[in-house]
Amino acid sequence: MKDVSEGIIEKKIEEEFHICENCGYRLGFHVSFQKKADFFEVILICPNCGQRHRVNWFVNLA
Repeated sequence: MKDVSEGIIEKKIEEEFHICENCGYRLGFHVSFQKKADFFEVILICPNCGQRHRVNWFVNLA
């Protein structure tokens, strides 16, 4: 099984992030949730090229 964190680019969001730096797609991102111990990490995915971006957003399990 492929490591799900392989190929993810670390991205610090300053003011806005809606353009894929890999392919130039300009209409925003899909969202993926990767389960960790007791939370989910939010990963942004370009719907055009599939490039994944780690933005250090987390969702607690309720």
